[in-house]
Amino acid sequence: MAVFEKKLRRKVFLDDTQVLTCSFENTQNIQGHTEYIIRVQRGPLPDKTWHIYKRYNDFVSLHNLLQVSGLNLPLPPKKLIGNMGREFIAERQTGLQNYLNLVLMNPILASSLPVRKFLDPDNYSTPFQEVALQHVSMTLRSEMNYEVVKPVPEIGWRLRKHYFLVKSRVNPKQEMLLSWVEHGPDKYLEDRDLQGVFKSISNLQHPYIERIEFLNCNEVGGFVVRELNNAGSLRDLLCAAKPKLQFMKKYGNPKQYKPLSLSDMACFGRQILEVLRFLSEKGLPFGHLHTGNILLENGHVKLLDIENGVLGLPSYYRPYFVQHKKIHTLEAIDVYCFGHVLYEMAFGHPLHESVCDIFPSSCPPLLKSVLESVLSTEACKGGLPTIAALLTHPFFNSTELASSHQLTNSTQSDRPHLKFSSHVKEALKVAHQKIETRLKDEQKMVRNQKRLARVQELLSNEEEKKKRKQKQLQKQQHQQQQLIPNGKSPERSESPNSTSTATSAGTVTPPSGLIEFSPPPPPSVPSTPLPVQLVPSVASERTALLGSICNFNKATLRRTDATASANSLHQGHILP
Repeated sequence: MAVFEKKLRRKVFLDDTQVLTCSFENTQNIQGHTEYIIRVQRGPLPDKTWHIYKRYNDFVSLHNLLQVSGLNLPLPPKKLIGNMGREFIAERQTGLQNYLNLVLMNPILASSLPVRKFLDPDNYSTPFQEVALQHVSMTLRSEMNYEVVKPVPEIGWRLRKHYFLVKSRVNPKQEMLLSWVEHGPDKYLEDRDLQGVFKSISNLQHPYIERIEFLNCNEVGGFVVRELNNAGSLRDLLCAAKPKLQFMKKYGNPKQYKPLSLSDMACFGRQILEVLRFLSEKGLPFGHLHTGNILLENGHVKLLDIENGVLGLPSYYRPYFVQHKKIHTLEAIDVYCFGHVLYEMAFGHPLHESVCDIFPSSCPPLLKSVLESVLSTEACKGGLPTIAALLTHPFFNSTELASSHQLTNSTQSDRPHLKFSSHVKEALKVAHQKIETRLKDEQKMVRNQKRLARVQELLSNEEEKKKRKQKQLQKQQHQQQQLIPNGKSPERSESPNSTSTATSAGTVTPPSGLIEFSPPPPPSVPSTPLPVQLVPSVASERTALLGSICNFNKATLRRTDATASANSLHQGHILP
């Protein structure tokens, strides 16, 4: 029983490609120093979170380690006086949050050991280089043909993969490069089956795959010995970098990019597709294509790291294709990685996004057609082409390329050869299915977390709250307006005052000099509304008052006699 428990625990490995995100939650004063409380999350699941406590000097130390990349990172400046004020601490916290966001947005910096150790000290404080040297020394103890010369630190992007210069006792002048790496989270082969795969790989022959001198594995990891290529990888050529320099220094901020010519892209692209088809037909899981594991020799590509799949290592582009539901098979992963490689060969620099819908106007139509079929948003949502379909594309299917390919394959020594036993084939098939299952499960978790994040964002967004309040107010106002006919208050529209005002305005008393002495008219049938009939005295008095105000004239005060006689006659008619 203990044996099975050990095997189960051994299959659980940390995926170093999972994205780390962080957010500042609070600050605290510890012995006169401000300490920032930061919440860190690995991957899409919120349960994989922890808190770290960092001071400003910790950020300065991290910044100094990242300066080797040559990137200009906006670290907030240091302040000696007044650095404990509340406003200053809040401003610095915002600046540090932006700083970490920019660092984590850069794939090269985000995958570096200083950043991982800063955010996840529990898992990345191990001296990986020393541990790797111990495993290599113990494994080579039984192998008398190779001897470790010195380590070549941090020339690759993987934190748990280490390189050493070794020499062969048979040919001491020949430079060899040994790469050691621990098992990854997709390691589903038993140790016995893995040994069988390694034995078959050691006899592999293919014109576009770099020859393996020696390889071996144990319960912790595996190592491979290859001949050292002083020209470096395809990425070294594109960035004009020296192969043995540190990874961040080589690719962090290259001074120049050297894209390949159109003919070279077509030639090398077809050769890469031929290798991918060969590995897929043989049942060997790969999914690790990038410009860092491609060599160029005498007009041919030489693929490296074909053992990564069976060792269970996560892919370089996994943070990208884990976002797309349709990229869930190993063949689709190979095609997607090929699209990124072709993009980098065409423009010199890598694509730091999972999709690309806009290409430079100088991009040739055939090349653009290939890139759009693999890297566009529509392609990633609808499904990628197969390797066989890409091989029939006009960009790779020219006469010259086909003839040179046939000439290369006609050579007896370079004829492709890779053979597995029936037992190993079944084990590879099971591992193949488990790798795809883990990918589908992670893609499902990513989609669920994205949906949850969108819902939470809508609920917690202040702007959305304001919009909802405004909509509620508008709805209430609309309901109130529907209760009011014609937009006016019913009390005002039926008010007796408004009716009497209209009546008084229509019965203005004429000037006194134009009075006609005639008997009063007979009473007419009342046509005014009922409320006016209930208060006739009020209406008549108001009419008389308004008429007097309108007809008042100072000049009439001087005509004493005429006015008096007119008034007496007028009073005689009105007051009998």
